[in-house]
Amino acid sequence: MRKLLMLALAGLVAQLAGCYTVNQAALGNFITQTVQPGMPLDQALVRMRTEGFYCNTSSAGTVTICTRNQERLLRGSCVERVDLVRSTTSTQTLGSIDVMETRCAKF
Repeated sequence: MRKLLMLALAGLVAQLAGCYTVNQAALGNFITQTVQPGMPLDQALVRMRTEGFYCNTSSAGTVTICTRNQERLLRGSCVERVDLVRSTTSTQTLGSIDVMETRCAKF
């Protein structure tokens, strides 16, 4: 019982301290609820920026790279990356979304 209480307390302290933990599945779910294929690319970019992502719109290719830094209390930062792929039929429409693996600094 004491061990369970200590684990619960440690979890609470981590949440209160704002510790970021990598959860790739949760990120994927969050992104698919935020932007969807078929929506106007401009609208997708506004939504991503609202969620704290920086999107490199200067790329002339078919992919717009969006990144967001997540600070971790003791172990540096992590970078979440989402690639927004333009539709093959319309350059102003979002064709697909690639949620890339989150990369974290190693100490």
